[in-house]
Amino acid sequence: MAKHKRALVLIGIIVAVLVAILVVTPFFINADTFRPEIEQELGAILHRKVEIGHLRVSLLSGSLVANSISIGDDPAYSREPFLTAKSLSVGVALWPLIRSRQLNVHSFTFDSPQVQLLRTPKGDWNFDTIGGSGSGAAPSADAGNPALASFTVARMAISNGTIAFGRAGQPTRLAYEKVNITASNISGTRAFPLTFDARTPGGGKLNLKANVGPIEDVEAARLPFQGKLAVDGVPAEDVQNLLAVLGYALPAGSALQGGTIKADMTLHGPFQRFVTSGPVQLSNVRLAGFSLAGELARALGTASAANGNDTLIQVASSDLRYAADGLRADNLNIVVPALGTLTGSGTVGANNSLNFRMVAKLAGNSGLAQLVNLPLLNQKTSGGLPFHIEGTTEHPKVVPDIQGVAGIIEKLAQPQGNQQQQQQPGGVIGGILNNLLNKKKTQQKQQP
Repeated sequence: MAKHKRALVLIGIIVAVLVAILVVTPFFINADTFRPEIEQELGAILHRKVEIGHLRVSLLSGSLVANSISIGDDPAYSREPFLTAKSLSVGVALWPLIRSRQLNVHSFTFDSPQVQLLRTPKGDWNFDTIGGSGSGAAPSADAGNPALASFTVARMAISNGTIAFGRAGQPTRLAYEKVNITASNISGTRAFPLTFDARTPGGGKLNLKANVGPIEDVEAARLPFQGKLAVDGVPAEDVQNLLAVLGYALPAGSALQGGTIKADMTLHGPFQRFVTSGPVQLSNVRLAGFSLAGELARALGTASAANGNDTLIQVASSDLRYAADGLRADNLNIVVPALGTLTGSGTVGANNSLNFRMVAKLAGNSGLAQLVNLPLLNQKTSGGLPFHIEGTTEHPKVVPDIQGVAGIIEKLAQPQGNQQQQQQPGGVIGGILNNLLNKKKTQQKQQP
């Protein structure tokens, strides 16, 4: 019995000593002495000015905790910080720290950071120069040789962050919230996994799983990248703001309203030649202030067929590809109640130029279908009204495919079954065809 008591007393003494070490040690370790080293290490890796607030030791979590951190931006974009955070937790090896005050870092955790991503009209981002010598920052004396080949971090995490998007020199237009990012086994010699979760201002969900790196001694713009992005329930208004940041305009005086967008995209880099592709679907999105039905009716010379000033997209799907040279949409399938079903494909250039080839199968109850009563144009038959969308995103031009319309008229004029009488292109549709042909002749005469 006495032996058991002695064992319990011994265990109690050991526990008391350990608690005393945990309580007393932080007072004997001046964590602020490591602050210049950590600032220098991060600054050398990022090639940005890094400032860290007061450091303290947290033995329970095995980390050094800074009460603030700021990472500077490229001066060519902004004088404001690229990143600020309420706190930074630097995971360290405890025994080397206690025994010889040797700093061995294995993790970084940012709490509630605010990140500012800015884009120029040329398509350059402020994060492109992170890790490169062109950032314009004042790195430490050792920054020219950051030894990234041997650089490893077991884990880096961002929790409850906010990422704001904007154009350089302009206020930010979009902010993703509840951002959580985790990267593990970050290395200068091999790729490492990264996960990203966020919410858009309207409550849409974003989830990314990717492989990034290796870091090597390169700018972020040339960092290898490959992953999968899932987008769900993103409101159209959020997409409009993102398009504005990316440099894409909507038709003058128009705006996206209501509805949601979902997508499953594949992404691959490097960032400077970033390409994303995959299926995208829109549901119940309204393009207020622009009527596609009205534009098509006016192009046919039948403006009275226009219904309203908006375009309601009941559902739309496409295989979308985005790259530095612009957007490409294939297998477009759009249901617009005021028109019918639209199919086709096309491109949006980096300069906002439009080049789409479309076919409209008119709904029987649409104003245009009732005016242009051709069975080959409706949804129940194999034909449709071919047209082009040209001009720019801000000033789109709907142009009927004259040859396609003429082919429809010619087909209508052919004998049907045993009927010997041919249907001649007269009335409204004949006037439309003549109007289109006259427009074409006028345009040809005006050309030098």
